[in-house]
Amino acid sequence: MRIKLLLKGVFISVLLFTFASTGIFAQSKKVSGKILNASTGIAVEGASILVKGTSIGTTSNKDGVFVITMPNGSSVLVVSVIGYETQEVNVSNKSEVEIKINESIDKLTDVVVVGYGTQKKKEITSAITSVTAEQFNKGNINDVAQLLQGKVAGLSIARPGGDPNGGFEIRLRGLSTLGAGTSPLVVIDGQVGADLNSIDPNDIQSIDVLKDGSSAAIYGTRGSAGVIIVTTKTGKRGTSQVNYNGSVSVETAARLTKHMSADEYRALIKNLGAGTDYGFNTDWYDEITRPALSHQHNLSFSGGNDHTTYNASLNYRNAEGIAITTGFKQLNGRLNITHKALNDRLVFNVEFGATRKIADLGFSNAFEYAVIYNPTSPVYAQTPDQDLAGGGYFEVSATEYSNPVAMLQQNTNEQTLKRLNFAGSAEYEILKGLKFLVRYAQQSTSTYLTAYSPSDAFIDRGFYNGVTGVGRHGYSYKSDNEALTQLYENTLSYQRKISNLEISSIAGYSYQDFIYQGFNAGGGNFITDLSGQDFSTAQDFQNGLGSVGSYKNGNRLVAFFGRVNLNYNNIAFLSASLRREGSSEFGPNNKWGYFPAVSAGVDLNKLISVPGFSTLKLRGSYGVTGALPPFSGLSELTFNGRGNYLINGAWIATYGPNQNENPDLKWEKKAEIDIGLDFAAFNSRLTGTIDYYNRKTSDLIFNVTVPSPPALFNRAWRNVGDLRGTGYEIALNYQVLKSGKLNWNTGINYSHNHVVLTRLDPSAGSYIGETNLGSPGQEATLITRSYEGAEIGAFYNAVYRGVDKDGKFLFDDGNGNAVLSGATTYKTVIGHGLPKFEMGWTNTFTYKNFDLNFFLRGSFGHDLINTERAFFENTNVASIYNVVNTKYFNPDLNDAQIFSSLFVEKGDFVKLDNATLGYNFNISKKGGMASVRSIRAFITGHNLFTITGYTGADPEVRYSDNLNGNILAPGIDRRSTWVLTRSFTLGVNIGL
Repeated sequence: MRIKLLLKGVFISVLLFTFASTGIFAQSKKVSGKILNASTGIAVEGASILVKGTSIGTTSNKDGVFVITMPNGSSVLVVSVIGYETQEVNVSNKSEVEIKINESIDKLTDVVVVGYGTQKKKEITSAITSVTAEQFNKGNINDVAQLLQGKVAGLSIARPGGDPNGGFEIRLRGLSTLGAGTSPLVVIDGQVGADLNSIDPNDIQSIDVLKDGSSAAIYGTRGSAGVIIVTTKTGKRGTSQVNYNGSVSVETAARLTKHMSADEYRALIKNLGAGTDYGFNTDWYDEITRPALSHQHNLSFSGGNDHTTYNASLNYRNAEGIAITTGFKQLNGRLNITHKALNDRLVFNVEFGATRKIADLGFSNAFEYAVIYNPTSPVYAQTPDQDLAGGGYFEVSATEYSNPVAMLQQNTNEQTLKRLNFAGSAEYEILKGLKFLVRYAQQSTSTYLTAYSPSDAFIDRGFYNGVTGVGRHGYSYKSDNEALTQLYENTLSYQRKISNLEISSIAGYSYQDFIYQGFNAGGGNFITDLSGQDFSTAQDFQNGLGSVGSYKNGNRLVAFFGRVNLNYNNIAFLSASLRREGSSEFGPNNKWGYFPAVSAGVDLNKLISVPGFSTLKLRGSYGVTGALPPFSGLSELTFNGRGNYLINGAWIATYGPNQNENPDLKWEKKAEIDIGLDFAAFNSRLTGTIDYYNRKTSDLIFNVTVPSPPALFNRAWRNVGDLRGTGYEIALNYQVLKSGKLNWNTGINYSHNHVVLTRLDPSAGSYIGETNLGSPGQEATLITRSYEGAEIGAFYNAVYRGVDKDGKFLFDDGNGNAVLSGATTYKTVIGHGLPKFEMGWTNTFTYKNFDLNFFLRGSFGHDLINTERAFFENTNVASIYNVVNTKYFNPDLNDAQIFSSLFVEKGDFVKLDNATLGYNFNISKKGGMASVRSIRAFITGHNLFTITGYTGADPEVRYSDNLNGNILAPGIDRRSTWVLTRSFTLGVNIGL
């Protein structure tokens, strides 16, 4: 009886709710639509759609689609977005609409994020480039730097090979410092010095790049290499949206280092009468690589009302590397909340982000061994004498020679990264135009690494501390590195318009604290491999053979800064700033520095009215920025451990100096002049910018050799020289076609850069930054150097002139004669590792619901030292190693390998970096699809082809030596570099 009464009550409640709902919804109607560029037909993302006369609103998604509920009696929508004219649309009784909006005649009304604020593009008087989410590179993107690769003139981004756990090197306008900041400073939503990969690529709304000294000077000591400002996605009032982005990628090897096949190797060793044929046909590249499958998922929620907006996202990535046993899994979450109170005069903002990444790093040396391992060898031992360690794999004892499959499968090398970011701010408008802001932010990073080589693993090189598992009955290495950064800032800003003059100013105080600490330990001789994670079972520590290290250091930055911007009637613009900053990293005599900047611009078109141009702005700037030392405490005398020694039956730890003090260590300072021209012509179908810059960095910080005695140690950090950098940049965008159905936009950027070491203090010697060819046997062969008057990145050695009738190397003697190698062999500059110019070319086509985008990128004028060839392109190595077999291979050569210009190659290349084909589905609002705003499917190819004459695996620019991180030794293609990869991605974007 009770059940019947309950069911009856539920039925009546549902019936009443249905009638009530019918009454409510009769008072409103749902309208869906799409916002399109009236000229190009391209979807417009982020457009604000408001019901006129109300606070009800929404925004368009990346496909231009929106859904809005209009109250009864309302029929007009107000559409607005930066860069377009505001438009009112009467939708009357329509439920679906297509709204085409016109671009503003003056595109320079767009807002650009600058240091500690924003400016309209028309007011910008410095070299700044903005890239929006629509312009980012697409596809298999796991690193934020990939979004910008090739998109900004003067911004160089490179990662040779396809290591999914490898980072990208970033240079802006070439090398401007020898200190810590060779890559641009990163600012994320106002958090200075944040890690670029603390956010997921899906969460970024736009990126602004401050390229010249005047725009970066507001950041003082860390602005010499430029600034990258990231703005993340936020919620919009009057909306409630759910978006899902997902994709699956497959990645394969695209280019391999050329070497002899098993049959070619057999024929060679038979002719030589040396080497061993084991009777197998093994493709070692094929054995250690695989089609790598990856998938990524992004789920975001955003919305808000008149007082509070929010954006929350969850990102998951699972990426395999093409090398077996490599890859990573990453989970990232981010939350942005903004709340307004006191009639919007008080604004609170809170941001929280967390990342956890578990990576299988593998061993990059496996790619080197895949080239040189005997191709007639089997993967697994066929007889007991072939199993040197008892692990079942075929192994041969030779210098730097290990079975690459065994290296990857037997040994572990895992890293766990945890990163937490928090930022909170409160801004209060004291008077109209006068605002006070306080901000606190912190970033904590923990990087834990654990590696183990078991007792049956034979690994010749590539493991930690150069130790093998078989030699120490198992060997384990662990390290934990922690970093904590805290930022506190206050700013006071003021904006006012007096007649035709607009004034915008800001003054502030900044305090930032950095703490670094960590430990590492390595030991072997475990009781059993099963206890390899427990150091208490490693007998090395009882025997004095284990190694333990730890550290803790930090530094502080304190700064006072201010800036004033003037805009006179949108014709003339002026900006001036000054930052005074102090750092604990410098000597007691030079802890404070001043960093001024001034820039100005004038719109010539408003003065002389150039036919065809709507904007023609000439600008010029001057700014001084600084650079910090690469490590903390470099001005102080320090000691470190020198090992343990057995004395009278006891192990005694010893210590000695490892760094001299330098109380006069001071800032590197870069002074830069930039002259630029921004223009828009032909009804803004053609837009562009041109820049020329000239920069000088003085008081370069470098670790140089000093006499000992009188110094306690033979090296010291000193200010040793100056750099001069010059260059120019061009960026053009043109609407080739802008019909209703078919549209084509194209854009190209081009940059040239030249950096010279103009002064080198005699105390540093005649050259610095030298690098050797390396092991085995070439540690004394210097291949690079930087010296006064020379371009940075010079290769320095003998000039190859062929071989004589006996197969011996011939070299130039400096007078045009070919001579045999000797103690007096003439040496000179034989190449340069940095490109002369770089370019990027993007094209976007739209036809009805289809869109196609492809992007080409190229670097030209750089050389590469092919170290695979320098060691192994010689028949003399064939008794043990496989032979590198490129177009330069000379079977008549019968000489020990000697480095020369023979192994320097042109690295020029053009890559089809990215091509994406997408389709936007027409969503019916009937039936079950009523809640779906948009669906877009796409397919993307990455690294589709490479045009180059380089014989190595990847002609990409090397901006430093990955063997030791030497930034003065670019252009060295080390043997352990991963091969170039190609990937295809299938994805979908769904808006609810």
